[in-house]
Amino acid sequence: MPRYSNYGPLDNRVVAEGDHGFRAIDSYLESTTLTGGQVEASENFRLEGDTATVRKGLDFLAGGVTLTYSAGTEQVFASGIFSDPLTGDEFLIVATKDKAILWNDSEASGLYIDYDTSGGAEVVAAADNASFVQNFDKMILFRGKDKRPLEWDGSLTDTDGNDTLNSKFVPKTASASGAGIACPNSDYGLSFRNRLIIPQPTDTLFTVLMSDLLDSNNFTTSDSQFRINKGSADYLVGFYPYMEDQLIVFMRNSIHLISNIATTSAAGVYEITREYGCVARKSIAASGPQYYFLSDSGVMVMQQGLDPAKGLGVAISKISGEAIPLSRQVQDQFADVNFANASGATGIVFDNKYYLAVPTGTCSSAANKTKAACSAAGGTWTGATTNTAVFIYDILNGGWTSVDRYPDAFGSLDFAVDDWVVCSHGSNPTRRRLFACNTTGFYLMEENATDDSGRKIGSSSEDATTAIPAKLKTRSYTFGDMSIKSWHRAQIGVDVTNGDAFTVKLNTTDPDTTNTVHTESASATADKILRFGLARTRGYSANLEIDVTVGRPTIRHSLVEATGVGLNVVKEVA
Repeated sequence: MPRYSNYGPLDNRVVAEGDHGFRAIDSYLESTTLTGGQVEASENFRLEGDTATVRKGLDFLAGGVTLTYSAGTEQVFASGIFSDPLTGDEFLIVATKDKAILWNDSEASGLYIDYDTSGGAEVVAAADNASFVQNFDKMILFRGKDKRPLEWDGSLTDTDGNDTLNSKFVPKTASASGAGIACPNSDYGLSFRNRLIIPQPTDTLFTVLMSDLLDSNNFTTSDSQFRINKGSADYLVGFYPYMEDQLIVFMRNSIHLISNIATTSAAGVYEITREYGCVARKSIAASGPQYYFLSDSGVMVMQQGLDPAKGLGVAISKISGEAIPLSRQVQDQFADVNFANASGATGIVFDNKYYLAVPTGTCSSAANKTKAACSAAGGTWTGATTNTAVFIYDILNGGWTSVDRYPDAFGSLDFAVDDWVVCSHGSNPTRRRLFACNTTGFYLMEENATDDSGRKIGSSSEDATTAIPAKLKTRSYTFGDMSIKSWHRAQIGVDVTNGDAFTVKLNTTDPDTTNTVHTESASATADKILRFGLARTRGYSANLEIDVTVGRPTIRHSLVEATGVGLNVVKEVA
């Protein structure tokens, strides 16, 4: 709106436009067309409510584990969660080359489960693409189609008191417990409807196999083996439980549904869509009726649909895929995903957010450039092979709110997330918290003021921390006017703590300029409004870019003021 209520005939009207708060990113559309509350970029920020706050940092918690780390050989190859049915205690479990390790608050130095190497059993290696699944009270460690799955009985008995449990991970017997076949070698599994459900790569690349009820080592192939989309070049990527006794099967180029899991002799297979499939098994995550996953088109959503044969008061069993990617608002940034190495992308729903870790890349000329910006700067773009960026979708806000990047982790290109695990942790209160796991160990997410970095499992001596660099770029303001403007003043509302440091830049378009217009180094904790001049920089549109170098300030609102020929008409602006 106009800055002053009255103007003389020769006065230029000073008008103001801004945002009362910040809710979501939209980098796909032209920044000048965004509406109030949308931002062009958010990196390492959390947009919650209507404010933008720098995310909390990583806390490395595997340093107290007794293990001599040797990169490439002795490292973490798989992560998961074990829930003790006798006590209700939860443990984060990881697989290393020679042993599995259980960890929680009460066992911060770890409990160790040896692998039984008698009978020629092999240890775990990177090529195994290992994974855990808890089936009833037992823990199964799958090690690919060339190695027998290992199984631990779940007993926490430690007679010697040396933190090494009496029972071991032993190869699942090759003899079936019934008239069927024994559990085949496989890559992963799912415990659902009192069955162990696995892919059967020893049969075909598109076979789903289900165990007998309450028996993980007897599989009756006559009625529990499903070859999905046989005769095509499609192959199985993963599966996920669905309501009403059903299983969603994610293929690479299609999606299907298997019904009647509890009674497989009456099961049916139905195709949901062949318009797209799933790129990465671990990207699949559910929140209520929504099922999120990474496809070639970006993040897609499977949604419950109405079965016309049922009334509204009866449970819905249909499911359908959305036509528009959930990632539409950041689709330009998904162009940076290295899909050639995206099969290990991993996602999880936690705290009303969908966290998706994917491999992006790095630019030779500068860090955190997009692929397009790297090319424009004359740099060389190198696609990452590990998950170097985390896209965050806020379910409450209904939009993407940040793209997170983390400090270098033990010589990798960037901090990598191989797995997400949610496990009970902490006190006042003890609650389930999010952990990021990779080859170097496990990190508690969003806990510290800084990022814990340069650490590896079994090494408590290293204690490096890194400030969290963050960026928030507002939408581009035009006042609804197409003319060139002269940018006069701006303000932002901030909450700062002693030591917080950031700069504010003004970015204009047509002509394109970037100028630092304010530098803040907080010497006390305060809520305040920062006002600063813009040196009457000219441009068709302008946005404010807040670059945080130290601390975790909160940005509450933004405002810019300008004059221009087209702005002299009395009008209200957004």
